[in-house]
Amino acid sequence: MDLLLVRDISWTLENIKGKRFWVNFGLSALVLWTLLFSVRGYWDKHRRFAVGLLIICAVVYFAQSAYFGIYRKFVTVFDFRFFAGDPLMTAALWLEHGERVRPILIALLASTLLWWVMRQPASPRRWLRWSKGGVGGVTFLLVTLNWYGTPHFQIAPIAYAGNLIGAVEFNYNRDAYPPKPDLVYRESALPDAPSMVMVIGESLNVNHMQIYGYPRETTPNLVRLEREGKVVALRNAVSIGPRTLCSVPYMMTGLQGIDPHGVIYSVPTLFNYAKSAGYGTALITAQDFQWRNVDKIFVDQDLDHFAQGTHFSSNVSVSVGADDRAVLDKGVRPWLQEQRDVNAPFMLVMQMSGSHTPFASQVPAAMKQFLPEADVNSINAYDNTVWYTDYVLNELLAAVRAQAPDAWIFYSSDHGEHVTGKGGAFHGDFMEEVTHNALLVFPPVSALDTIKTKVDAPVSQADIFATMLELMQVEPVMAIDGISLLGEIPSDRLRIVTAFMKTLHNDPRAALIFPDRSLYEIDFERRNVRLADGKTVIPYATLDAEYRDLFERRLKPQEGRE
Repeated sequence: MDLLLVRDISWTLENIKGKRFWVNFGLSALVLWTLLFSVRGYWDKHRRFAVGLLIICAVVYFAQSAYFGIYRKFVTVFDFRFFAGDPLMTAALWLEHGERVRPILIALLASTLLWWVMRQPASPRRWLRWSKGGVGGVTFLLVTLNWYGTPHFQIAPIAYAGNLIGAVEFNYNRDAYPPKPDLVYRESALPDAPSMVMVIGESLNVNHMQIYGYPRETTPNLVRLEREGKVVALRNAVSIGPRTLCSVPYMMTGLQGIDPHGVIYSVPTLFNYAKSAGYGTALITAQDFQWRNVDKIFVDQDLDHFAQGTHFSSNVSVSVGADDRAVLDKGVRPWLQEQRDVNAPFMLVMQMSGSHTPFASQVPAAMKQFLPEADVNSINAYDNTVWYTDYVLNELLAAVRAQAPDAWIFYSSDHGEHVTGKGGAFHGDFMEEVTHNALLVFPPVSALDTIKTKVDAPVSQADIFATMLELMQVEPVMAIDGISLLGEIPSDRLRIVTAFMKTLHNDPRAALIFPDRSLYEIDFERRNVRLADGKTVIPYATLDAEYRDLFERRLKPQEGRE
């Protein structure tokens, strides 16, 4: 019933091979079975409670099947919050776009089946009923609270209950976060406000990109676009952090540098600023954005649309997200189409699965250019991910330009990657292939010359945020670390790459990057500094005060909260 009536056969065939689907569907089916076992006999012994369960069952199956009929997914935490904010609008949208008869029939069928189960005699062994109820409760908590739990692939009532609890928990935990400053919201965007897209790549090594000098044709589209004057590749950019969780969140808040006390939780996000400027906002990611609750930083009242990897694939894991082209075709393109009917510019953040290990799993077989792939992490396998990123970026550019010809598009990978051809390497250090990052700007023709002057400037990923705020004509209400690419970038600028951030696990190390990308590596636990020669180590206390000040402002809570 759940797979063929509430959902449909095409959805089931598309997702049934995914490991994540089977884990979630199987565990949620176990929860439902224990629930049904426990309510046998309720119709005779607990009539009022049983009637209440029938009503809840009908409401849940009606809501899930009606919602799936429109959006091909179940009700989410985001949708519960939307409903609570304006239930009449939700009803009006369903009456305008939704199916009417089918959800009602499914609700009646589900309630009838539940009524039949509750009329069956209860097990005479109380301990058996209690034990099965306990197993069901524990399993429900597992599929609800674990980051691997995905309501999109669960049995309808279990998914509904989990997301309802998630919505309550989300709002409750919001109060535990530091308050953000109030923003002034415009009634509408300014007449000349451009649409904007930030694309966040994954584990892209700049040394394997043809546009940055790699001899292989891994980025033929970008090379062509550069020749046509449609993209500028900035050559002296560094990442904010060497890991995803210490770069991606900070790219969307404009911060750079150590953050052991979590300043990030108290600053407005890119979506907050964009909404205050009258923009339509969206975050569409190929990855699982629930990992370590990163979604709770960004998914709030100012994010109009949110879709993550599990909406596009039933096999998403920490290492392998949804196919980037599928995310473009099933997520980004439909959303862009919707913006044609909206009288406002848009601001979209798209996060790719990109070049994460295992490299061979990131690219569909039919799209691979460099063969054979001797190993899942071979050079050929990696270069195929770079080629695929180039392909998807070119398709995205065309889609955005068709909708908004003067839109700005920015691309930067979260960090680089060690590509050895043997696998086993990672990206938690501060070596050049990890910290030196691609930063691509696709500006409108009128701004091309301005961006070209920044080709060799010492820039950072955080500068994308600052540039977008200037394009929105919005002033930050709290200090940010990025510098707009529309203005001057100091030639002696110092940048910081670090994992000493609360969004990960406060790894107490940082790299102070000089304009020529030489660096000092600071170990805050040992209180020492390794100088640019890679050999000389000095006490942190003897580091130049100018350099120490860049870290001290965030090392102490009273000074760190700007």
